[in-house]
Amino acid sequence: MNKKIGVIAVDLTPVLPGGENGGAKIFVLELLSRLAEMKVDTQFILLTQAASHEELAIMDSVNMRRLMVVDPVEKNRFQPHLQGIASKILPYLPSRLRRLVSRLGYQLNKKLKHSGTGSLLRDMQVDLLFCPFTAPSYFESGIATVCTIYDLQYKTYPEFFTVADVANRDRTFIEACRRATVLTAISDYSRDSAIAHGNLEPSQIRTIYLRMAQRIAPSTENDNDVLNRLNLAPQRYLIYPANFWKHKNHEMLLTAFAMARHDGLAEDIKLVCTGAPGVRQEWLMSAAHSMSLSDHVIFPGYLPNAELATLMANCTGVVFPSLYEGFGLPVIEAMAAGVPVACSNITSLPEVAVDAAILFDPRVPTQIVQAMVALVEDKALRTQLIQTGLQRAAEFSDGERMAREYWELFQHAFANVKHENMLTGAYADGWIGRCITIQVAPSLTKQTLDLQFTAPEWLPQKCFTVQTSQGGKNQGSPVVFERGNNATLSLPVEASGGCFEIKIGPAFIPAHSGHGDDHRELSVILQNCAVVYADGNYDELFPEEVTL
Repeated sequence: MNKKIGVIAVDLTPVLPGGENGGAKIFVLELLSRLAEMKVDTQFILLTQAASHEELAIMDSVNMRRLMVVDPVEKNRFQPHLQGIASKILPYLPSRLRRLVSRLGYQLNKKLKHSGTGSLLRDMQVDLLFCPFTAPSYFESGIATVCTIYDLQYKTYPEFFTVADVANRDRTFIEACRRATVLTAISDYSRDSAIAHGNLEPSQIRTIYLRMAQRIAPSTENDNDVLNRLNLAPQRYLIYPANFWKHKNHEMLLTAFAMARHDGLAEDIKLVCTGAPGVRQEWLMSAAHSMSLSDHVIFPGYLPNAELATLMANCTGVVFPSLYEGFGLPVIEAMAAGVPVACSNITSLPEVAVDAAILFDPRVPTQIVQAMVALVEDKALRTQLIQTGLQRAAEFSDGERMAREYWELFQHAFANVKHENMLTGAYADGWIGRCITIQVAPSLTKQTLDLQFTAPEWLPQKCFTVQTSQGGKNQGSPVVFERGNNATLSLPVEASGGCFEIKIGPAFIPAHSGHGDDHRELSVILQNCAVVYADGNYDELFPEEVTL
């Protein structure tokens, strides 16, 4: 392929301040830094939101810049309101309507992110869109798109999420499977889950491991201020480095730790649970207090890498009782630091740890007890685990290899952009904003693009203008029609296909015009959109059937 990838847009709008994104944020920033260093002739544009825009300034370089694309006022004003409505109505809807509402909610959120821009990527001459947090929110037809799949936990443990969150995660996964040129998964376990639940062809998704074992390797100076601050003695505590999400299974760990102390675990052994503060951390602290563990369980909050590295290097061992992992990065990080590990024997963890860790059933507290006692008391086993752990971590330490594998995937996607008929920019209920984009695939037969719009009688604007463009150039004169009427377009399409951008105006916000509580920016309703072939066959792009 002669053309090279010159500009890559990376959707970092899901990034939150601090550690609330867990290991995904750590991985993404590490990967992007390596890619920018490796491909100095490629420009990386980081799409950000206001909350984390300044924090991400550390990523700025000669060939990497940030672009704030989410209007903080609009996001803060409407998104919580939309989430509140969804949480109230979704539990009472049948599954088919729930899927329809979730799709509408996904598109609403996408519109808020776009802030009315119909062709953000094309305007910046982007060659590839990378969605490291899965959702292809800024997808534009004809532009190569790569999405990363971390896990499908909501499929296995829907009870850990609200109904609205399950619906949103499911819609995100569906859109990623539908829109991405190619997908990547962080483990074979996640890849197999995506293939099974997304009905994917194996060739559509590749496994690229998180090769970041050395990310928090302790410095040679090994500053112990954090140990003194937390009143911890070297080699006299176990650590669980994880956020306090429900699947991390902290309740069972506290139960097992209390049982181990009752069964004779040394009195001075403590348990350290790191992670971003929040409601669940407070609840777990209260639970530890009620179990008379306040003096023995430490909750230091979210720690900088240097302090976490010091804690890791000086602990007796890492215990990791998670119920679900797409990979399990802390397990490999501990092994790289020469720390013995005990972890769950389910989901991706056996694939990552293999024989370099004590494996236990995280749903059986007695097995967790046995693992903790072994980490503290069995010196021969500790020595063996440290040796095998270092060997295992070495297989996940080549960050440059990870970056190369991603770049190869980008090149594959760039060379294999989906050429199919595709409509973007229309809501599930037919309303459209200021712009829709339609990609028409090449065809051996003559084809036309047929569209029909309608403007309800009650709209505040009297007239509407529809202008079609292709390749940035207007195609023909604008079509003008009045409210209460329809407008029909029939656009000839070349044999090689093409990408059409159709702008409609003016737009209005129903809530500002006394029409309910709808804060979307809308113009008219799209009634029909189809690619019609000379033999009478057609491909209807709208309305489309709701799919799983």
